Amino acid sequence: MNSLRASRAQAASSAPPNSTNGLLPRLMTRWLFRQAQVDRNEALAPGLNLIELSGTDLRGARWTPGDKLQLKVGAGLQTRTYTPVSWDAAAGRTVLFAQALGAGPGSEWVRRARPGQPVAVFGPRRSLDLSALDARRGVLVGDETALGLAAAWRPSRAVIEVDRAALLAPVLAALDLQAALVERQPEERQFPALTEAALAAGTDRHFVLVGRARTVQSLWRALRQHGVASRHICTKAYWADGKFGLD
Repeated sequence: MNSLRASRAQAASSAPPNSTNGLLPRLMTRWLFRQAQVDRNEALAPGLNLIELSGTDLRGARWTPGDKLQLKVGAGLQTRTYTPVSWDAAAGRTVLFAQALGAGPGSEWVRRARPGQPVAVFGPRRSLDLSALDARRGVLVGDETALGLAAAWRPSRAVIEVDRAALLAPVLAALDLQAALVERQPEERQFPALTEAALAAGTDRHFVLVGRARTVQSLWRALRQHGVASRHICTKAYWADGKFGLD
């Protein structure tokens, strides 16, 4: 994407609420977004859905694990960001893992999307650059928002923080993914267990920390205290308490 188009895309993603309806959003959607349709929307667990999109506009797109895709989920230029699990550039097809755990427009779109429904998408674009990291020596730590990245990158070890581990079994099976699951506890007492699970394969790995901003920060400090070099830690906050749209 050239710099002019990138700057206009940034302006679109940060447009104020009173500019989200009318001619300008329609023109920018037509200019910046690819057109696709929903082929599949399967609820694998309560609030956790696997969505497949296809369309001729998706053909030929360059994608690598860690890239992001923004879906237009509401009026104007309202979008939500997802990490594709896979991308078939020849067929024009991509698979996403999406959450529908809240009451916002993103969750509502995920719950209501049906096969044949059109959707405008922006991207794929670079979000987390994993091109220099060997997945065979990689450790990914995150929450439910990290499942798409885990399925795309296939690190040697994945550690996922969840509410109820038993509910994730069908999700992991559908994604053909093995992961260590650490259940959340009151007052975040799960952090020591999360750190221990991350370090189970040793400190000489490439650690990728994603998901909730506070958890990412806490894990970064914990890994450094255990001797992991900062150059071996890659971080990306996907969300923060009380906020959305960090990525």
